[in-house]
Amino acid sequence: MLPKVKENCTKRLNRIAGQVTGIQKMVEKETYCIDILVQIAAVRAALDKVGLCVLKGHVEDCVVKASKEGQLEQYLDELEDALSKFLK
Repeated sequence: MLPKVKENCTKRLNRIAGQVTGIQKMVEKETYCIDILVQIAAVRAALDKVGLCVLKGHVEDCVVKASKEGQLEQYLDELEDALSKFLK
């Protein structure tokens, strides 16, 4: 993983960890259910952004390297499989 991608993903994941902790506290305090659901939706969206960040990094780094090494087809098959799981 490229250093800039790793840094971006790490920052996002740290933020998400804080959001999840906040949701846990909301549940413990019996916060209004709708407010909790809104926060859960925000975490899901944030996780999707991390996934896109990782995907972009994979294409920029791994797929480009695979192309140069003549292994592009294998990596594209792997990418297709990963995307089908990610988009479920």
